Amino acid sequence: MNTRRWIIQKVDTEKCAVLQRELNILPITAKLLCIRGFDTPIKAREFLCKENIKLHDPFLLKDMDIAVKRIKQAIEKKEKVCIYGDYDVDGVTATTLLYTYLTEKGVDCRYFIPERISEGYGLNIPVIYRMAGEVDLLITVDTGITATAEAVYAKSLGMDMIITDHHSCREQLPEAVAVVNPHREDCDYPFKQLAGVGVVFKLLCALDGNTEYICDRYAEIVAVGTIADVMPIIDENRFIAIMGLKKLENTKYPGLHALMKRSGIIKNGKTKKILSSTVGYVLAPRINAAGRIASASKAVELLLASDEQEADCIAAELCEINKTRQTTEQDIYLQALDMIADSESDDKFFILSSDKWHQGVIGVVASKIAEKYSLPCILFSVSDGIAKGSGRSIKGFSLMDALTECSDLLIEYGGHELAAGLSVEEKNIDELRRRINEYTKKHMPSRDSILSVDVDCEITFDEINIKSIEQIQMLEPFGLQNPVPMFVMRNVVISEITTLSGGKHVRMKLCPLNKTKKNEELNAVYFGIPQTGLRIYTEDVCDILFSVDINEYMGICTPQLLIRAVKQVRRTDGIENEDYLYDKICDEDNHESLPNSIMPTLSDFRTVFRFLKRELESKHSRMSIMSVCKQIYIKDNLELNTCKVRIIFDVLSQERIVKLTYLGNGDLFEMEFLPVVKKINLDECKLLRTIKKKHSLY
Repeated sequence: MNTRRWIIQKVDTEKCAVLQRELNILPITAKLLCIRGFDTPIKAREFLCKENIKLHDPFLLKDMDIAVKRIKQAIEKKEKVCIYGDYDVDGVTATTLLYTYLTEKGVDCRYFIPERISEGYGLNIPVIYRMAGEVDLLITVDTGITATAEAVYAKSLGMDMIITDHHSCREQLPEAVAVVNPHREDCDYPFKQLAGVGVVFKLLCALDGNTEYICDRYAEIVAVGTIADVMPIIDENRFIAIMGLKKLENTKYPGLHALMKRSGIIKNGKTKKILSSTVGYVLAPRINAAGRIASASKAVELLLASDEQEADCIAAELCEINKTRQTTEQDIYLQALDMIADSESDDKFFILSSDKWHQGVIGVVASKIAEKYSLPCILFSVSDGIAKGSGRSIKGFSLMDALTECSDLLIEYGGHELAAGLSVEEKNIDELRRRINEYTKKHMPSRDSILSVDVDCEITFDEINIKSIEQIQMLEPFGLQNPVPMFVMRNVVISEITTLSGGKHVRMKLCPLNKTKKNEELNAVYFGIPQTGLRIYTEDVCDILFSVDINEYMGICTPQLLIRAVKQVRRTDGIENEDYLYDKICDEDNHESLPNSIMPTLSDFRTVFRFLKRELESKHSRMSIMSVCKQIYIKDNLELNTCKVRIIFDVLSQERIVKLTYLGNGDLFEMEFLPVVKKINLDECKLLRTIKKKHSLY
């Protein structure tokens, strides 16, 4: 059960009405445009008219002129060039892009992508040593910005280096011929959020001088890398994504075409509608799987393939590798959850390690753990005394800042605010855990901001149809800073629940509470949750959080909801859900009266207080609210609902009796008693008075 608070965006109804009238669009489309800042007809038209986006001059990127001059020299003098890439989708597409262009210009060009397990992330000196005498110019793509020692070493071997990257820069840049990175402090490029493949795209535009040709030739490759690397889909990235997704529908790349067939995007010769989610959830994982489980070079081979049969064989192999990746990932995830459950620490930043974990998938698992607990997380794969890790963070907490604070313990690190890779000696893991948790306690954002989900708006049952979904899709492509629209629908009856994919997912049929039409029903899918973990049943009344999609089957298109969270309002027996009632109490905009059964008595307060004193003195402070209810029932023969217990906790926290922190989805909490300086009078407690007054409990 999801207990995160859903924050519904406020919108100017007058501006919405103007957009609706001037653009002849539905109310829901007008709301979405206003929420995203396109709140005038001019702004909205410019956003929806996707052809009007302008690209910036590539020579505004610092060192671009130097890079172009050096590469043109390599082309003219027929020098030997090596492209050094990264093993994720961004690196693979960037490598493919530059390699294809240079070879078509007649350059004696090769590419190299390190093996994740044996060679690790980024440039390494042994590989550069092997290139000595065989390579005149080394060009990095999607990597290299922290390779200061490697750049010096390459120079000592008589090898020139050009670095193209988009990751965070350190204070000292590598001593290369050119360092092209929009994040350089001395770079005035107006758009900083290019992917690694986006930087290479700008390099080709500068090299060729014909931006229109470069766009037409490579659009889908650039789009796949940009979307897969979760870059903000605004400014130039929006242009890249729009153009690339359009060309992807009829791609001339045999490798992409084969992968689309193997993954079901193309079926019986017909291509499904290509959206940003098609890349993010279907194509990208299969391309990524090569670098995680096998070799990223296999993914480059797919994108470079010119023969359809060869492309199909590689695509089939990548799909099989992806299945292995999914199984391995799930095994590690369950092991990591067991480690967290068995831990007695009060860490706010999880650092977990094992010598049995596959290094290639720990980043995906770290992301799942950060999402589940709403806490930052690093997972390490340990081998021969060295721990190689991948970390993920939460909104409002910079992972790179945290790692920089502990940089003296690290062998190397790099990445973004929300994701990073690093390595450390195994003996330093415990000290890293201690230091990074000290930092986290000081810089962690409030739990209220973390445990919330931004929702675009509430929507009614009859507002969902093919026309409205098609208008919502006018805002595509979605991504960071133009997120997939999220909606809330209240009082939905779950009329049917079935399992999908062997129990991995759930399909539901929904109908309105006061059904008036015989066929008034919507289909919904809840991915990534088994029916046993859903905790709702047929005939339950729920509020749902979801995005929308169009499902096409046997040539028939129907609306489909993609469920993100469910909150049970009433069970099949008609009793209101306790978590739902608590949400009503917390919601300042809600003024519905609530039942007296949720209000704790003085006796309830005393029993919970005694229980907490007893438990916190003898055990660790991390517990679940459900566990508190069960144990009090067993030990004190008192039946309490979770809503009552939460109110008691909040009162004790507000009155400075305890220090309280909710974890994960809000059921798990940490608590410690503070020195009590005064006796509490519950009748004077501000929180209880507010609840009574606001909801007319008595």
